[in-house]
Amino acid sequence: MDVRKDETIFCTGYSRLPDGMAAKNLYGVMGVGFEIDPETDKIVNASCTFVTNMCNDFIKSILVGHDLKNGVDLPIQKFERRYFGLGKKAIVSAIRDAYNQFEIYKSMTYAEAASE
Repeated sequence: MDVRKDETIFCTGYSRLPDGMAAKNLYGVMGVGFEIDPETDKIVNASCTFVTNMCNDFIKSILVGHDLKNGVDLPIQKFERRYFGLGKKAIVSAIRDAYNQFEIYKSMTYAEAASE
């Protein structure tokens, strides 16, 4: 995948974490970020506010390479099928929120293109 890193965009989403998660004590909220190639709408990198690198890598393995033209239902289904821990709903909510930010970006981009 040939991506110009100076051209990517970054969209983030947040949600409340349940009591009992270590990440809640550190961050207060769950944050998920997508680095996206705006030419292809594919996620080229991802991160989240999990405490451990392994959990962060797990989310990344599900999200990276996904084409956002297809929405986020498929990676959410993969995540829900494979993740067994506290905060599942919060993580899904943060993924949806990040996707909504991407949709806002796309609508602004289309509006700018239409006005030219």
